[in-house]
Amino acid sequence: MMPVLNVGPLAIQLPGLILLVGIWIGLSRIEAFARRRSMNADRINSLVFYALLAGILGARLGYVAQNLPVFIQRPLDAFALSPQMLDAASGLAAMILTGLIYGQRKRLNGWQTLDALAPGLAVILMAFALMNLSSGNGLGVPARLPWSIYLFEDWRHPTQVYDLILAFGIWRVIESNPRDVTLPDGARFLTFAALSAAARIGVDAFRAENVLSGLGGVRITQVAAWLILVAVVAVMRRRESSKREVIK
Repeated sequence: MMPVLNVGPLAIQLPGLILLVGIWIGLSRIEAFARRRSMNADRINSLVFYALLAGILGARLGYVAQNLPVFIQRPLDAFALSPQMLDAASGLAAMILTGLIYGQRKRLNGWQTLDALAPGLAVILMAFALMNLSSGNGLGVPARLPWSIYLFEDWRHPTQVYDLILAFGIWRVIESNPRDVTLPDGARFLTFAALSAAARIGVDAFRAENVLSGLGGVRITQVAAWLILVAVVAVMRRRESSKREVIK
């Protein structure tokens, strides 16, 4: 783990730097997709700006909720300027919700806008994985495997690396054949949402954090991911049924 990067006399918080770079790259992918599809890039940029603000707030609130006993004792710590105190799943949910509200108010095509956001969100997921790898957050359960990492005085599953590999795979699926205009609106985003939820369910089985007591070791993020996955599958099936009825 390397939470601080020393450059001469400067000590740079590496997790924060990784997140900023990831957001910058993600924004460039969103804008590139929007321009290829002749969408209003200015409105898309404004949507992303408000969604990012909501995402940061949501990620902090999610982190606080998952570590509530600590913050009850020290409530002012919730306002600390630390990029390590962010929960990716909560931030992503807040970003999507804010984007949907803004898009509706500005009369943006919902599914096309979500498709434009999907490549950038995939990049940001990779940034979150690298950020956790740098800071040590999102640590895995103890395990002695050939690929285990030594973290917090024990050998553990490298869950941050699992997240990074899966996020990269999701990004490649989303960005594959980006000029393909035959895909129906919304297909790209729904694919991203389904794959991201499935990845969260799988990786969190090896994480040592966010356990819901009394539910057999089920984690908060897994519950949220299952709900998202069920909702996405339901939407996909409904859209497919509607398409078949139109053809008939």
